[in-house]
Amino acid sequence: MNMVEIIRLGAQFFNQSRANTQTTDENSIFSALSELLSGNAQGQHIDLQAVIQDLHQSNLSHIATSWLSNDVNANISATNITTLFGTEKLTTLASKLNMEDADIIIGLQDALPTMIDQASPGGEIDHTLLMQPAGEIHSIDDLMDINNLKSFASTIFNKK
Repeated sequence: MNMVEIIRLGAQFFNQSRANTQTTDENSIFSALSELLSGNAQGQHIDLQAVIQDLHQSNLSHIATSWLSNDVNANISATNITTLFGTEKLTTLASKLNMEDADIIIGLQDALPTMIDQASPGGEIDHTLLMQPAGEIHSIDDLMDINNLKSFASTIFNKK
């Protein structure tokens, strides 16, 4: 599973959570999650490793460990979501999605554990996936992805 697929899965879980997502669609959630996770709206340059590091720095290592392991994912509280991302980022996300802050937190409570869990197959961190921005070419399969091909071509021809 690549990073874009992981963020798409997170958007699905967010959309199917207890949060009131009636005013938005899954593609908007995908873009907003991508940007919240320091990427762009297309799901490129996502850094889930930063989320894991922030969990550890916030004395929430037990949560990070459960999400990375093969065990049941620990729940994350609304307070911990706010600590992790900050009120300003959550309010900005709520505004982008035309949702209440509380619903954003509920959606993230369901989406984050799933995304981190999927990014750590077998219970181990897939460092290449977590730290490598989507769009980098490491195999012929990566090159065949149209978005990666466009990125590769723009790099070669030095155009954006």
